[in-house]
Amino acid sequence: MREIFKIIKENFILLLGTGLFTYGLFSFNSSYYAGIDIPIREAIKKVSEIRTYPIAIYYYYEPTILILLTIGAILIVIGLIKIRTKKDKN
Repeated sequence: MREIFKIIKENFILLLGTGLFTYGLFSFNSSYYAGIDIPIREAIKKVSEIRTYPIAIYYYYEPTILILLTIGAILIVIGLIKIRTKKDKN
């Protein structure tokens, strides 16, 4: 009976780590930078001076998501090490 609980615990650690890592990996945020906003009246007056910048889209992870990614990766490694050491004993 103890062996069954050890197997369940090892697989649960691996499953939890995989779930946290996957959730964190796909929980990125995105935003954009649209350049300089100039009112139309000023833009007409200063047509030669206006510099346009392309729209830039950027993606980022929040700090809590980075912590989830780290915890998930650690749990995956711990689960794999436990399973591998069990196979080496047999």
